[in-house]
Amino acid sequence: MTEIIILFGLFFIIFLATSSKKKTEKKKILSPEEKGWKGEKEVLNTIRSFVERKSPADYLLVNGLILQKGSWSCEIDILLLTRKWIYVIEVKNWFRGRLSGNLNHKYLEQSYKVGKQRKYGKIRHYSPFWQNEQHIKRLKNYFQLQNNQNILSVVVFPSPYLEIRLKENKKTVFKNKHLWASNSKREDDIVYLIDNYEEKDTQLLFFEKLKEKINKEIYSPKKWKHKSWVKYVKEKREKN
Repeated sequence: MTEIIILFGLFFIIFLATSSKKKTEKKKILSPEEKGWKGEKEVLNTIRSFVERKSPADYLLVNGLILQKGSWSCEIDILLLTRKWIYVIEVKNWFRGRLSGNLNHKYLEQSYKVGKQRKYGKIRHYSPFWQNEQHIKRLKNYFQLQNNQNILSVVVFPSPYLEIRLKENKKTVFKNKHLWASNSKREDDIVYLIDNYEEKDTQLLFFEKLKEKINKEIYSPKKWKHKSWVKYVKEKREKN
């Protein structure tokens, strides 16, 4: 009887210790930067799987392409080059709530519920469509693609918990074609979008040359990191 009581006491102590540990353990909260990189990586892997199922020689997939010229620099999240299109992809892993606004406007609004009282919080974001418009402008300038019409801006919202309510005007303020996609198995996902555009009757005439130029940019040993370049430009302007 004494042995049973001792065993029961030991089990009870172990149970209390385990419960206490679980309570004290805090769930890791990702920073906005970590959430952004997580979403970008998921989208990148989705597109990479798509490319691998096709003919990899007919594609070039680049993550974090940094372009620098004169006093400006920019970083493109994902660039997909095919024999038909240049996809300039911006990933925004805004996790939850509703995203609303007008594609022509420079800012979009994300609203979401806060706490059990169902109050609503709001965040005003600089539009990723406007951001990508600048990326394409600089991409065209860097590789001398000013007259090319086969460049597509694609903004991907990978979170399944974000409701997209964006309005499109008949008259756009953009010079380039802008699209948006998710990263789920639905008709608005990134792979469905790429597959759909790859079926169109068009051709990128300088695919091989551009592929070679971009590869040189990726593997350049003198390439600076984006943040270092921005810091350098700011310091240079202050001195002048």
